Amino acid sequence: MESEKPGSCPTRAGECFMTNRGSFLFVESNTTGTGELLIRRARVLGFEPYLVTRNPARYPFLKDSAAQVIEAETRSQDELVGIAAKLRRLSGIYSTSDYFVGAASSAATAIGLPTADPDSIATCRNKWKQAAELERQSIAIPETRLATSVKDVKNILAQATLPVVVKPVSGSGSSGVRLCDSAGAAIKAFESARGALLDQVDLTSPDILIQQYIEGKEYSAEIIAYDGALHCLGILAKHKGPAPCFVEVGHDFPAPLPEPSLQELASFATGAVSALGLKFGPSHVEFVITESGPVIIEVNPRLAGGMIPVMLSHALGTSILDMVIRLYAGEGFTPPHASARAGAIRFRLAPNSGKLKRLSFSRNQDPIVPEGGLLKSEGEEVQIKGDFRDRVAYAVGVADELDAAAAAADRMIDSIVIDIETATGGSDKQDSGSSEGRWTLHPEAMKLLAPPIEISRDGRLLYYQAAIDEAHLVMLADRDLVCQADAADLLKHILDLQNEGFQSLEGRDAPRGLYLAYEAELAARAGTEKAGWLHLARSRNDLNATISLLALREAACSISQQIGIAQDALLQRAEEACRLVAPLYSQYQIALPGSLGHYLLGVFFAIGRERQRLHSLLEDIRNCPMGAGAGGGTTIPVDPLQTAGLLGFELPSFNSLDAVASRDHHLQGLSVFAGVSILLSRVAQDLQVWTTREFAFIDVPHNLAGGSSMLPQKKNPFPLEHIKGSASTVIGAYVSAATATCKAPFSNSIEASNYGCSPLGLAEDALKRAITLTSLIVKFISFNARSMRENLEDGSAMTTVAAERMALQGVPFRKAHTLIGEITRRLSLDSSVADRRSELASHLAGVFPESLEECRDALQFGGGPGNRSARDQISVAKTLFRDTQLKCMDLRERWAHAEMLRKQRVQELIERHQAT
Repeated sequence: MESEKPGSCPTRAGECFMTNRGSFLFVESNTTGTGELLIRRARVLGFEPYLVTRNPARYPFLKDSAAQVIEAETRSQDELVGIAAKLRRLSGIYSTSDYFVGAASSAATAIGLPTADPDSIATCRNKWKQAAELERQSIAIPETRLATSVKDVKNILAQATLPVVVKPVSGSGSSGVRLCDSAGAAIKAFESARGALLDQVDLTSPDILIQQYIEGKEYSAEIIAYDGALHCLGILAKHKGPAPCFVEVGHDFPAPLPEPSLQELASFATGAVSALGLKFGPSHVEFVITESGPVIIEVNPRLAGGMIPVMLSHALGTSILDMVIRLYAGEGFTPPHASARAGAIRFRLAPNSGKLKRLSFSRNQDPIVPEGGLLKSEGEEVQIKGDFRDRVAYAVGVADELDAAAAAADRMIDSIVIDIETATGGSDKQDSGSSEGRWTLHPEAMKLLAPPIEISRDGRLLYYQAAIDEAHLVMLADRDLVCQADAADLLKHILDLQNEGFQSLEGRDAPRGLYLAYEAELAARAGTEKAGWLHLARSRNDLNATISLLALREAACSISQQIGIAQDALLQRAEEACRLVAPLYSQYQIALPGSLGHYLLGVFFAIGRERQRLHSLLEDIRNCPMGAGAGGGTTIPVDPLQTAGLLGFELPSFNSLDAVASRDHHLQGLSVFAGVSILLSRVAQDLQVWTTREFAFIDVPHNLAGGSSMLPQKKNPFPLEHIKGSASTVIGAYVSAATATCKAPFSNSIEASNYGCSPLGLAEDALKRAITLTSLIVKFISFNARSMRENLEDGSAMTTVAAERMALQGVPFRKAHTLIGEITRRLSLDSSVADRRSELASHLAGVFPESLEECRDALQFGGGPGNRSARDQISVAKTLFRDTQLKCMDLRERWAHAEMLRKQRVQELIERHQAT
């Protein structure tokens, strides 16, 4: 199939080649097809189209366009209004660009043309204000915070649950949007997002959102508002490219959901649009369906991009673009008739950066693929950005059934032939620049031992690798071991890889491991000879040892932060529950009157010690292995102390063999992880027992429980079972790592460096899940004060206090213990609870507590549940919590300072040699 531009949309009979309907002004445009098509459709409908732009060079389609171009400052409302006022018989003003839809609306309002309310659009375009308004109106959204500095990011992450999504407040097309599963990744994404829009619309992004990542399938709703009504054109299912980016690579219409669900989602989406005050024009609503229902990701006050209007036009049998033009020209809106046809869009992403040597379809257009085209041209330079600009081609399939439409679009997009020449003349996915290239792993072995790179799996390790490269190159340049110009160029390419989210490595074969595939990409970009300096005075042995410590450090600190969230919940609920009387148990038998607050405080102190052990481990990770080489050091006069400092370590390793052989920190970390998981499992066991009808001390809310497929009355707090089950994963990870390491030689070996360290990620994920579920349950359980008291009303639990009071009056404790034991055995179980308690009180007059509260509060020594003791415990707990939180922040600050210093040195080197 030949290269073709985005095609036209279906039109109604009699609509083509109309004339004399006045002019139509477009304010800027998107760059991926819809903007160009709208201009063409306006001409077909008989309007004279104008495009006002501050930079015509942004739109290559203008050279073949029928639009008249007006060059002006589109960020000035006065200038836009002045231009609009001069156009003859101006019928409408519209923009397909997220960044200028507000300006177009303001200009249209100023001269009395149909448009949406500019204030509502402004609220919508500022995603922070949008989130606040949706939350105010009780529309479900992710937990959202605003960051304007790295300090803000750290403060937010101290309270957030990873992973998080970082995005510019006023961005579009997934530009600068990144999924971050660590604090370091979030800080990098924050810094990158602030400049993500500069090369698109020359805008900085000082305000950045940090949102809770919502798990679930993503969808969009396409809505048009007119004359007081909101019309949903359809619900689409979204396909995304690999994390950490959010590039949309496909859409399915209608979303493969039952019709009642589609109607409910349409109502949900229109509710969000209405809440934002959008009463005119198209809106593109993005949301995720979770187990508890749909959650709005964002509402965009404009027509969908990504060729969605083109696909919908074919599926609905009427031009969505024509509808929009007519709507803004004041000709009203008629909703399209429901259609039985289905549609699918598929995109192809560029695999890596470089010069596009060849791009074409290798098959002819299928009859059920009415649209297919190329979004880049041969000879064009492609730069991986991690957003919509990575798309190079698209295909639209339309059929009676969605499966057929999707299959046709897939076949078409899979037929793309693409060849991208890298800077050194190599082609896509050719590993070069490694002396180990002669080692070719057997294909079957490669599948098992060296699977292709997946950024979702390997991205964090690549970020650690890049950080080490930055520190190593700065050190080599400072000591004149590498030419500073070469180091600066390499650092620039490393920064590019990080900013791109390492997308050029996605799917890359790694027969000799992740590092050599990464090094080959740098060689392809910077040149083999220059990249060869990168590995001076180091080995994969000290590299892997350092990466493993960075991963452990991040995991341990992240778990500490999660424990902090759990401690906060425990402390808050403990203060509330200390007032309520509840049984204390010994071997599942009621022992004494106490309180659930006393229980929760006990858990607080126990988990606090585990957290202190984590911090002791983190303080002990002081020595950086870099410089140890393969285990025998190096002849090159490196400065390992400088490298260590730039990576947040205090010292280099003193012994090169210890540096590459030892994995004791990992075993210690996994041991603490196992300790935390065991504690949480014990707590979950208690809580699960206490939810039973026989106990009924607590109740778990419905959104933290499930039902039965067979038993209609059953309410199952199943997250507690996940907490208990997670412990087996964490304990298993420790056993696996210890077993792998125990027979490994005391030197670098795959058993220790790979199998001894790889269980860390599995353990971290399982433990985070357990801690988060525990925090949620503790935070939202309700206490049944009546049930807790009922188990104590017969007074038997108060007899220990009576015996101790007798001892204080001079009766030997063993004698008092025997006397009271005989009295309790004589009590008739056939008597009422009140009678048994009354009989105890009569036999033990003067020592038997008058109430459960008096009895509980008497237990004030030895850390008991008494009121005075509880207040002292809460005071100590608050101090410990505050001190531990500060220690956690201090650790983060120390590492962030090292990272800031490293980034500063990297930037200095780059800028110094760019200037020359």
